[in-house]
Amino acid sequence: MSRVWAVAKNSFVSAMRMKTAIVFMLLLIILLPILSITSTGDGTIKGRIQSFISYGLGLTGFLLSILTIIVSCYTLSSDIKHKQIYTVVTKPIRRFELILGKTLGVVLLDTLLLLVFSSIIYALTLQMPRLTKTKGDELVRLNNEFFTARASLKPDIDEQVIETKAQKSYKELQRSGQLNDSRSKQAVMQELKDIARYSMHSAEPGGMVIWEFKNVKPFDSNDNIFVRFKFEASRIPPDKNIYGVWYVGDYRQIKYGQEKMKTPIYAAPRKDVVKTVQEFQVPANAVAADGYLAVVFYNEPMNDSTIIFPQEDGFEVLYRAGNFGLNFVRATLIIFARLVFFAALGVSLSTWLGFPVAVMCSLAVFFTGVINGFIIGSFAYLGENVSLFYKYAVEPMIWLLPKFDQGCNISKYIIDAKLIGTAFFAVTIAGLAVKSAILLVAGFIIFARREIAKVIV
Repeated sequence: MSRVWAVAKNSFVSAMRMKTAIVFMLLLIILLPILSITSTGDGTIKGRIQSFISYGLGLTGFLLSILTIIVSCYTLSSDIKHKQIYTVVTKPIRRFELILGKTLGVVLLDTLLLLVFSSIIYALTLQMPRLTKTKGDELVRLNNEFFTARASLKPDIDEQVIETKAQKSYKELQRSGQLNDSRSKQAVMQELKDIARYSMHSAEPGGMVIWEFKNVKPFDSNDNIFVRFKFEASRIPPDKNIYGVWYVGDYRQIKYGQEKMKTPIYAAPRKDVVKTVQEFQVPANAVAADGYLAVVFYNEPMNDSTIIFPQEDGFEVLYRAGNFGLNFVRATLIIFARLVFFAALGVSLSTWLGFPVAVMCSLAVFFTGVINGFIIGSFAYLGENVSLFYKYAVEPMIWLLPKFDQGCNISKYIIDAKLIGTAFFAVTIAGLAVKSAILLVAGFIIFARREIAKVIV
């Protein structure tokens, strides 16, 4: 272990002296305080802080990922190129120890830089309300909707029901001769499924949408629960405002006609702008004793428009289940796990590739992770033959790569004050750890078989 540690210390010191590392560190030192001053968001203090932490974490993760790729690809390939490797492999050190030491050196650099810059982001985030002298309702809203960690509940989608509705609609189109021969059955079915999903969470004028949840467990019964939503309208009024009434509570009391209300049902008349994320709160005692909660939206007849709640971000219930500090630490640790992955990737690639090619391959993996969800989703709309090829040939390869977008966007959790759950956190860290270990083992095997120099007699 002492030999591994010696290589790690040497790699760490060499990395800290690199001009690239110095430039990246200076950029973060300069840009983070500037972002905390210039971020505006939607004009409110909450919007300013959300904007700062989004750009701050995003910029830190991006720059440190690029720096990790460059340093990890350079640390071994430069030794080979400049023949410094000869002075190392002749010593009593095994090749796998050299690879492990190089990786550990890069990880030490990541640990130091991420600790410093995440601490700066955290400190500036906490100080922004004090510097702007935020008080009263704004401070309460900030504590309830940002400086917390809330569990998220989204409606379950019965895919079997969706499939049945889509099949029925497809047969009707087929019977009436409305199918387009230029489109594959898979593409038409995908569109019909999307329509079926939308119809499940839509309300005509005078109609309602009902969401029901079980096992809702607020952190404190005296606390609040939050309803977060965004809707679209079939006809958008000139002022873009939609009138509706929200009811939150135990809907079973109305459905089954109980004589006495055991759980309060709260009504919230609202006027909201279409295609804009909105949020309101009601007391947590709206949750029944057995954990049941229903949320009902009533579409006022005056709207003369069908209201649709998108599946992805149309509706969710939030309630406090943790604190901001722990949530931020978990987000930082996930970013760290990604940096470890790129360190292992870079060192592993440099065991058999030159520096430029190794960097290009690592950057390709990085940017694939950034648009992973988009790539996977886009293939669903292609032809049947291409999709089959993708499913059995390309998809397994893509799933092995890291994913940073959609549900894996860590900044989004912090911005929306959503709890990074223990299960999600553990699975993400374990997944990246396993992938990093696979890369290192591959690097060990390749480097052990690689001929560093030929003996010429």
